[in-house]
Amino acid sequence: MRADSPAAWPPARALRAPLPQSTDVLIVGGGLAGTALAYYLARAGVECVLVERAELNREASGTNAGSFHFQIALHQLTALETGNVRERLQTEVRLHAEAAEVWKTLERELSGSLEIHITGGLMVAETPDELRLLHEKRELEEEAGLETHVLEGAELREFAPYLADDLLGATWCPDEGHANPMLAAPLFAARAAEAGAELRTHAEVTRVEVDPDGGARRFTVSTGAGRVHARRVVNATGAWANEVGALVGLRLPMRAEGLHLNVTEPCERVLEPMIQHIGRRLTLKQSTNGTFIIGGGWPANPEPPPGRFSTTWESTAGNVAVALRVLPLLAEVRIVRTWSGVMAFTADLAPIVGESARLPGFHTLIATTGFTLSPLLAQLLAEELATGRAAIPPAYAVDRTPAGQPTT
Repeated sequence: MRADSPAAWPPARALRAPLPQSTDVLIVGGGLAGTALAYYLARAGVECVLVERAELNREASGTNAGSFHFQIALHQLTALETGNVRERLQTEVRLHAEAAEVWKTLERELSGSLEIHITGGLMVAETPDELRLLHEKRELEEEAGLETHVLEGAELREFAPYLADDLLGATWCPDEGHANPMLAAPLFAARAAEAGAELRTHAEVTRVEVDPDGGARRFTVSTGAGRVHARRVVNATGAWANEVGALVGLRLPMRAEGLHLNVTEPCERVLEPMIQHIGRRLTLKQSTNGTFIIGGGWPANPEPPPGRFSTTWESTAGNVAVALRVLPLLAEVRIVRTWSGVMAFTADLAPIVGESARLPGFHTLIATTGFTLSPLLAQLLAEELATGRAAIPPAYAVDRTPAGQPTT
C-alpha cells in the first residue's frame, strides 16, 4: 500500500509545551491505543489531551512483532477445545473480523505508510487433537463472519511446501498479516495533532483528584509536566493500567507479562503468510527485508525499575525449537538479535473497555491483543465518548467479575 503524504511528526517543542489548563478528555498513555483514541476523538471534534510518561510508542506498542491475529489462537483458549468458551470466542472473532476491515483501510484514512502487508496466515496442527480443534474453530469463525479454511495432506503440502511435511493440517485465514509497529502509533499521533489533539511527553501521571460532586471538570490530574483539569479520563496505559487505576482506587482483573522475540539474518524470501501454532507458542513471519521474526509469547524476565524485562536463553531456545519444527529451512539461518516486549493479560482473556460504573467519567482502554485490536477499540470508545451511544460489547465492561460478567 502506498502513502499519499508523509506524516509530520509533532516537534519536540510542541510535545514539551505547557499543559493546557483543562480539557474534555484526558488520555493517559502514548502507545497505539492512546494515540488512536486521540486521533478519533479529535476527528470527531472532541477536545482531548494525551499525556505520556516518557516518549510516544516506546513501550509495548513499539516493541511487539506487529502481527494481525484474527483467527482464534492458543492464548484465547483455556484448553484444547472451543465448546467451554464458545460464546466468548464468537464475540472476539466478530471483533477480529471488524478489526481486519479497519486495518485494510488505515493507510488510506491516515494518508501514510504503515507497511501493512495482508499476507494471510496459517495456523498449524501437529496432533489429531490439534487438528480437531482447527475444524472446531473454523466452524465458529465462519459463524462469526471470519473467513478461514482447513487444509490437510496433499492440499496443505501444495499450498505451503516450506512447512514440515508431517504436519497434519493448518487453518488458512486470508485476512491476516502484519504492519510495522514503529510506524503505527507515530502516524496516529501525527494525524491526531493535525486534527487538534494536544500531545505531551515526559508527563507521568502522579495523582488524580476526583471532585465528588462531579463538576464540569471532575478530575484534577497532576503530572510531571503540570496539572490539568478534565471532565473525563481514559486510562490507555496497557500493561501498566493498574498503576494508573490505583490512583483512583480501581483494580482491574489483569496482569502484565514480558514477551520474548527473536530476529534472524536476512535470507532469500520463501515465506509469505504469517505462521502460528494452535497448540504451541509460535508466531513466525518473514519481513520485507528478508529477516524472520520469531515470537509467540515466550516469557521474558521482569527487572526492577527503571528496567523492564530481559530476554532469556531458555525462551530463545524454546521458541526457535518450535519454529524449526514447523519451518525446517530455519536450520540454516542464524539468530542475530533478541528483544523483549510486554503484554496485558486479563483474567478472562477479553479486552477491558469503557466507563467505570464505580467512578463515572473514568474510562479504560485495554486491548488484550493490543496491536491487532487497538485501532478498532479506540474507534468504538471514541464513538461512545463523542455521542454517548453504547458501542462497546457488554462483555468488555470495566466493572465485571473475572469470569467476564458485569458486576452488580
